[in-house]
Amino acid sequence: MSTAPRQSSVLPVLVLVAIGFIIPYLLTSGFHLRLAMLVWVYAILCMGFNLLYGYTGQISLGHPAFYSIGAYAFAMLQTMSGFPPVAAAIFSLLLCALIALLIGLPLLRLRTHYLAMATLAFLLIENGVVNRWIDFTGGTAGVLVPPLQFGGESIGRVGLYYIVLALAAVVLLLHDFLIRSHIGRALQAIRDDEKAASALGVNVTRYKLRILVITSVMAGVAGICFAFTSLRVDPSLSEFHVLVTILTITVVGGLGTRFGPIVGSIIIVILPQLLTGFGHYETLIYGTFILLFLLFMPHGLSGLIESAPWRRLRRNRPSQPQDERI
Repeated sequence: MSTAPRQSSVLPVLVLVAIGFIIPYLLTSGFHLRLAMLVWVYAILCMGFNLLYGYTGQISLGHPAFYSIGAYAFAMLQTMSGFPPVAAAIFSLLLCALIALLIGLPLLRLRTHYLAMATLAFLLIENGVVNRWIDFTGGTAGVLVPPLQFGGESIGRVGLYYIVLALAAVVLLLHDFLIRSHIGRALQAIRDDEKAASALGVNVTRYKLRILVITSVMAGVAGICFAFTSLRVDPSLSEFHVLVTILTITVVGGLGTRFGPIVGSIIIVILPQLLTGFGHYETLIYGTFILLFLLFMPHGLSGLIESAPWRRLRRNRPSQPQDERI
């Protein structure tokens, strides 16, 4: 896990957004554009998990629950209450924040595997509710989401992609600001040693609760993006495979790194599409690929880039004139 970077990161963010802006012009089909949107959705989702686990050290396995809550609330507020999309999105995020606040007060008193099991229980409860409360959530059939409209006409796939991209850029800026500021250093102090951080004046409980609320809202944003791009939400949003995907993206991209969630999302979303030609061996190759990452790149691709040899050489360059003067 890396320490909080202090150099300006506005340029890398702008470069990523610029690349994302031209992607629709490089793709040849609606399916490819759908994959590109899915990359940004998972990047938003995993940026929250990266802050919570990678920088704060809180092993929360309930992250997909807020992803599902954001999507369901966005859909149901429109279909059942007649909310406009913007109002439905705002109230959905407020609901995610409120639930995170309520469960965070008791759960964040736990640590390590106790916290992991408690948050996993919350995930199972949420998934059970959306599965079994058929009259309200539609059960396994889910809820249909009205298409986004502008000027009385439905927004096309390219327009939806740019909305997702804009939201991802906002979340990325927030993610980067938090880890570069004094907040990021406080979170890392909590991750490394809660007692030492408290002795240094860090209000551990307050920081942990705040970051849980912020990351739950990020997950809610990802859920909203998935809802209006897929036009349907169902209980699969909070099933175990989503949690596995989040953990895999985190490992491959780099836990506790600035751009690990984006790098990991690109690989994990696109790699299965590249392996479809291998037929029955697809799962075997995919699993071997993940295992190799764990063995040889424990800090992920983003961590590997940050510790590249040319970066170390650049850091050591100023020391050479001092040796000559001595």
